[in-house]
Amino acid sequence: MNTKNCIICCILFMLVVHTNHALAECGHTYPIMPFCKGWMCTTECWMEAKLIAAKVMEDKCVKGGIKGYCYCRFCR
Repeated sequence: MNTKNCIICCILFMLVVHTNHALAECGHTYPIMPFCKGWMCTTECWMEAKLIAAKVMEDKCVKGGIKGYCYCRFCR
């Protein structure tokens, strides 16, 4: 194996060893709502989390009012 391949293998090995697997199980979405209010975001995020068997970690209205959208973060 030449030096270039050896360095690439070492870097890849370090990336695999030091990854945070807890972050890989979390995700977020920005569902669009016809009218964004706090309780509507909570309900939308909760229903979406149930579909993918996850737990809601955070939900909030990013842009309130008409044609607003929510921020949902959930983890498995």
